[in-house]
Amino acid sequence: MLARVSGSLRHGWAFGAALLILVGGAVAGRAAEDANNESQPAGEPAAGLDRLLKLPTDQSYGVERRGGFSRGEWRNRFSEVQDALASEREGLAEAEAKLDQAASSSSNWQVAPVPGLQPSPDAPLDYQLRVSIRHHKSEIERLEHKLKQLEIEANLAGVPPEWRS
Repeated sequence: MLARVSGSLRHGWAFGAALLILVGGAVAGRAAEDANNESQPAGEPAAGLDRLLKLPTDQSYGVERRGGFSRGEWRNRFSEVQDALASEREGLAEAEAKLDQAASSSSNWQVAPVPGLQPSPDAPLDYQLRVSIRHHKSEIERLEHKLKQLEIEANLAGVPPEWRS
């Protein structure tokens, strides 16, 4: 294999000349780059590279930000909280309807488990529904607080009302 490569290199003097030009150009380019870098303090990029990494300040890129977020990001933040709040309210309404139905069909002499313990599978249905209702109510309270905080943050950032829906 080596004989075949060396034979083709002997006959390919143009290839060798091109390789010599490339290596010589790379060495000369590296020497010029080193000379430019010597004038720059250590750790700072070259002036040309620094200029390329910055966007022109006189241009508008069409993204308006308020409080560090764009219009879409504000909408997403509000919609996530509002959707979760609507879901919890729907779950609460379903659990309350089931509790009303279970209360009308059960006897008054059923024994409920001790409060604070996890409901067992054979616990009365109304106890499990009451635990579910308590959970939904606490989650609704938490989400309403989160929505209020988000409203305050948006007001301080000057977010227009159309960005909040």
